Amino acid sequence: MTKIWQRDEAEARIREVLDAAKAHGSQTVIDRDGIYAIVFTHRKQGLEKLFSKPGPLREGDL
Repeated sequence: MTKIWQRDEAEARIREVLDAAKAHGSQTVIDRDGIYAIVFTHRKQGLEKLFSKPGPLREGDL
């Protein structure tokens, strides 16, 4: 769930903003000049780790 944060609040609660982006999707931060979109993206894994898993590949594995 996207939450809209005011910049001052987001700065004061940055860990909460980042955790929310990771757990619930993008977070929006508004300041007087524009809008920020805070998005968490999982790291890609190396081929060795990818092919060491049993079973078929799933969406997002690559």
